[in-house]
Amino acid sequence: MHVYTNLDQKQHGTPEFPAEYYYVDHLHPRYQMSVHWHNEWELLRVKAGAFQILLDDEQITAQAGDVLLIRGGVLHGGIPASCAYECFVFDLYGLFRGTEMVKKHLRPFYRQQICPKSFFSSETEPAVCAIADELMAIFNDSAAQDTDCHELETAACICKLFARILKDKCYTPASPEVYADHHRIDQMKEVLEYIEKHYNSGLSLEELAGVVGMNPKYFCRVFAALTHQTPMDYVNFFRIEHAAYLLDSTDLSVTAIGTECGFSESSYFTKVFKKYKGTTPKAYRQLKANTAV
Repeated sequence: MHVYTNLDQKQHGTPEFPAEYYYVDHLHPRYQMSVHWHNEWELLRVKAGAFQILLDDEQITAQAGDVLLIRGGVLHGGIPASCAYECFVFDLYGLFRGTEMVKKHLRPFYRQQICPKSFFSSETEPAVCAIADELMAIFNDSAAQDTDCHELETAACICKLFARILKDKCYTPASPEVYADHHRIDQMKEVLEYIEKHYNSGLSLEELAGVVGMNPKYFCRVFAALTHQTPMDYVNFFRIEHAAYLLDSTDLSVTAIGTECGFSESSYFTKVFKKYKGTTPKAYRQLKANTAV
């Protein structure tokens, strides 16, 4: 799955069918999900293992069979634990742009007048999870991909999903507190975008706090409340995730990749890489090469 810490501007699907399916397991170069956001909604289903995920300032642990519905604009990221998951990213408005009958029911969702639940347990909300299963199955059927019917089936599943949410009242009206929290979250988005652009330079805590005009001590508290990491831990985490991607997708030397990702000393790059990945950069590259074969 394509994951970015800033606003993900990748087009998912096509203008006519703005939706796309992704499958992620431990072999994916960006298995660890960096904190990011996008304007599209996302339906995420855990297939195996457990996934500890942050949604804005809420932490959720999802098990196999559980489903997460992530609204557009919500900060999210997580740490899979021996986990495989699949997700469906879709433009809720664009998918039904020309269908007024459907839009009148979905309009309160994409206008954020009501907020659906984010987490659906396979034990307590089996109906929603069953619809998610049906949706994901469309994209695991190779025969269906050879026709345009999967687009019609996909739209039908999305309609069923939101109809079930409305019927079961799995939502809450937007509150003043929600709008108040948006300012703090938007500030952290600015910082994440700044890290995305400057991760390979010598970032400091004072520099990051200055992006949003906070004193460093208060900034650390706000950042940690949303990401469950200190700012500098997150910087190193992001650097290592990008380094892992480069190790898997390029022929650059380990030293060159370390420099590209903001590490001036090879020994320190190896130390930090091992902290987050449990192995050295060289061993990681060899493991990925062996797996590909």
